[in-house]
Amino acid sequence: MLMIKILIVEDQIAIRELIAINLRRMGYDCSVAHNGRMAADLIEKNSYDLILLDIMLPEIDGYELIKYIEPTATPVIFITARGGLKDRVKGLHLGADDYIVKPFEIEELIARVESVLRRVGKGKTLLEIDHVKIDIIQRTVK
Repeated sequence: MLMIKILIVEDQIAIRELIAINLRRMGYDCSVAHNGRMAADLIEKNSYDLILLDIMLPEIDGYELIKYIEPTATPVIFITARGGLKDRVKGLHLGADDYIVKPFEIEELIARVESVLRRVGKGKTLLEIDHVKIDIIQRTVK
């Protein structure tokens, strides 16, 4: 089974690691970038199923980076401290699939990640509970 790949673009290490740890715990393959230039390089070299993107980044900000991401058709969720109505509307108009304002609860972030992935047809197809694996597509339990 192909693992779902998520790129986390966040300059604050504590937030970046909190997101990565929790998404990895849910079974996602996470890469991280701490600035816009590093993210652009990763996007150029790799394919992602979802990008979690801060707006206020060093070197290239999230608004500029989403324009670079657009041709890849990769869904984007903005995660940012910029919570004003104009900022949220601008982010959504630029093509973000969702917009989360910091601070946020990790459970809400995971729910929004799963929601966006379902909408683009990349929802989880393998569930694992303890030592039991359920493949939704193959309809098998191991």
